[in-house]
Amino acid sequence: MVNGDWEQALETVQKVLVKDRQNVEGLRIYAFYLLTRENDLDYVQEKLDELISAMKYSEPNNAELFYNMSRLFSRYCGRREPIIKKTLQMLDEA
Repeated sequence: MVNGDWEQALETVQKVLVKDRQNVEGLRIYAFYLLTRENDLDYVQEKLDELISAMKYSEPNNAELFYNMSRLFSRYCGRREPIIKKTLQMLDEA
């Protein structure tokens, strides 16, 4: 991903998510890819919902994780209101 090889990053993420549907890091990378490279806001929102659920399941008391995820997506959302609402939802869950 750092080298700009999104195809390889997505392949790896898909392998991880097949084994573990609640993998926070895999969902974060996939949602970030969708937000920055695709234009389907409904699908981005769906993946952010999955990410929030995974964080609540695996790290329910980790407020810093919720804050950092919220900050990441709010910075890159381009002022798209549905995504901003999801980032606020992340903060509410913390």
